[in-house]
Amino acid sequence: MTDQPHALPLNLAEVAEACREAGYVVSEIDNGLEVSGAEDGGAFYLFPQNGWLQVRCQVLDSEDLDQARDLTALFETVARAQFRLIGCRFGFDVLTGLWLVEDLYPGFEPDRLPAVLEQLAFVWSSLDPVLSAALTGMIADDAGLDAAFELEAVSPPN
Repeated sequence: MTDQPHALPLNLAEVAEACREAGYVVSEIDNGLEVSGAEDGGAFYLFPQNGWLQVRCQVLDSEDLDQARDLTALFETVARAQFRLIGCRFGFDVLTGLWLVEDLYPGFEPDRLPAVLEQLAFVWSSLDPVLSAALTGMIADDAGLDAAFELEAVSPPN
């Protein structure tokens, strides 16, 4: 016997219901869910992974990546953004592109998922201009990342 509480199995029906109650459109796909907002056309993909729920949204597809001469600036910008503790991580797949990913622990409360989707949408929309510029070879610096998130740079004290 262990003292660790056991997480309840992931119930995608509860997850889908929480998303619908928050105004999202939900469709079943393969082994998960596609969740989209009615007005923006963006989609999130939710997949169970060993008791966890992985939430993904595509930031750049393979066609976007094909427009770049090389991906060095993109990967450098992604690394710099990741170090900003943005609350999620990036995933890269050669066939499908660049993704924002959030891994939700076993036993998370489904009614909190809409807040996660809002956070991913905020990060996605904030980083879109910087990632688009990275495809042209421009690496985002700290000031550019601050501006993307509408933060003011902290100046050293006098």
